Amino acid sequence: MGLITELWLAGEVPAHDGLYRADGTALGVHIDGPRLSAFRVGEPFDLAALLAGDPELVTSADPHPRGTAELPDGTGYVCCGDGAHGSQGFFARLDSDGNLLWVVALGRSNPFVRAEAAGPHATFTNNLGHALTVDLTAPAFAPR
Repeated sequence: MGLITELWLAGEVPAHDGLYRADGTALGVHIDGPRLSAFRVGEPFDLAALLAGDPELVTSADPHPRGTAELPDGTGYVCCGDGAHGSQGFFARLDSDGNLLWVVALGRSNPFVRAEAAGPHATFTNNLGHALTVDLTAPAFAPR
């Protein structure tokens, strides 16, 4: 079991903006804040090294009651929620058995309160009504 999967099962995610895959890869993500008008996936980094340097760089991952949506093709779910601090949010993809495929943790997105799935896209809306849509077939977000 990988480090991100262990954190996820403990109800935690890194408190560092990133896309964390169950296969052990981690990619930086960049966001412009709670408006969610700019989002991009960046360069890879080493999650284990990051947490070795600061073991307390984790936050809770609390799913929102309206934060789960089944994927139309039946391959799994997307979910979303918040962290321990009011500015934190996360969204994730799970397989059909509920196992984590990936999670995006964000420190300045505000909590995500709604997840929706349509076709190959998933949309996550924060508590301010701003939404972020990802293409689940894009290389960073596609299952491996």
